[in-house]
Amino acid sequence: MRRADLVAGMLLLAVAAVYFHQSLFIARGFADRLGPAFVPRLLAGALAVLALALLVRAVGGRSEATPPPEARTGLLVVVLALLVGYALLMPKVGFLWATPVLLAAVLLALGVREPLPIALTAVGVTAALYGVFGRLLGVLLPGTPGRL
Repeated sequence: MRRADLVAGMLLLAVAAVYFHQSLFIARGFADRLGPAFVPRLLAGALAVLALALLVRAVGGRSEATPPPEARTGLLVVVLALLVGYALLMPKVGFLWATPVLLAAVLLALGVREPLPIALTAVGVTAALYGVFGRLLGVLLPGTPGRL
C-alpha cells in the first residue's frame, strides 16, 4: 500500500463530496430538463469514481511507484505557440480554415510524417467538430456560415 496514493485518494474523494454538495445550491432553471447543476454533479461523480479507483489500487497493493516519463518541454512550447497562433488566426480566417492547419501542425510536432493520415485527420476532426458544434448544437463559430 502506498501512503501517498491513499492520502491523495481520500483528499480527492473529499473534494468531490464538497463539490457535489456545493452543486446542490445552484438554482434550477424553469425550462431546463437537466438544469445548470448537471455538469458540476457529473464532474463531481467522475472525480469520486477516479478517487475510489485510486483508493482501491492503493489498498490492494497494486500501486507501485514508477519513475515519471521524461519531460518533453520542447514539444510543450511548440504546441503552446501553435495554440496562440490558432487563437490569433481564427478570427481572421475562420474556424474552418484555422482548425485543420492547427491540427496538421500539432500532428507534425508529434512526429507524424505521413501526409495522407495528417490530411484526413485534420479535415475529418474539423468536419466532425463543425458538424457537432456548428450544426447540431448551433454554436456560432468564427467565420462559418450563419455567423453574424
